[in-house]
Amino acid sequence: MDKEKAKTMLFKVADVIERNNLMFFLSDGTCLGAYREHDFIDNDKDVDLRMLAEDLVPNFIPLISEFALAGLRTQKNASRLSFLNIMTLWLDNSVPLEITCLFLIDGERWAFRDGKGLVYPSYLFENPEQIEFLGRNFYVPTPITEFLERTYGPNYITPARRFTWPPGTLRHMGADVLAKMEEQK
Repeated sequence: MDKEKAKTMLFKVADVIERNNLMFFLSDGTCLGAYREHDFIDNDKDVDLRMLAEDLVPNFIPLISEFALAGLRTQKNASRLSFLNIMTLWLDNSVPLEITCLFLIDGERWAFRDGKGLVYPSYLFENPEQIEFLGRNFYVPTPITEFLERTYGPNYITPARRFTWPPGTLRHMGADVLAKMEEQK
């Protein structure tokens, strides 16, 4: 990953989202790198952000327009909200940045990942804290250590050669879950 281009893109996306008085969270490998290495992880392939459905859904189309004005492009057909891979952005055909929506379903936050639901307790996103990353403050799920352990397992602090999801993190998305996501769109 070209870390300078990833940083430039992350800051552009952050500027747009913050200008709209919305919140996002560093997530996945981006969150892990910010916490563990204070930088992007060397072998990461993208920048990962998450937004709550109640923030992203009503602002989805305006954000796409503003990202375009900031020089970012989205995947084709991004004008339609989907609970799958919500939005992928690029700057100059570089590193992709993915913004994934977190839907609130029965006290848990669900996002689509690897054909299943990536599930977290909702409290991880209710009182976010900021951490300094690349000279700027960003929100992270709180407590961040619990988020990282749920995402990467108890040994998240040690870089791993191969990643596998910890048990219980990914769940089958039944018709009831899909219907509840649809209701929030």
